[in-house]
Amino acid sequence: MSKEEKEEIVKKSTESAVQYFKEQKGWDVVINEHEFTDRTDGTEIFLFGYEKGNKDNRIHAMVNFAEGKYEVSLIGFDED
Repeated sequence: MSKEEKEEIVKKSTESAVQYFKEQKGWDVVINEHEFTDRTDGTEIFLFGYEKGNKDNRIHAMVNFAEGKYEVSLIGFDED
C-alpha cells in the first residue's frame, strides 16, 4: 500500500469515526493517532483520540475499510 493510499484511508476512516461518535454519543472528538492492523487481511485501522474539551475521556474506534465502505465496527471510551 502506498503512502498516499494510507493517508487517504486514515482521512476517510477518521471522518467516519468522528461522524459515528457525533451521531451515537453526541460528542465531538479529536483523532490524533492511528494504527493499521493485519487482522482481516489488513482492512482495519484503529483510531485513538479524545472527546473535545475533555482530554481525560480517551476514545478509540476500529474502522473496517474493506471495499471502500469505512464502517465503524467497534468503539470504546473512558468516560465514567
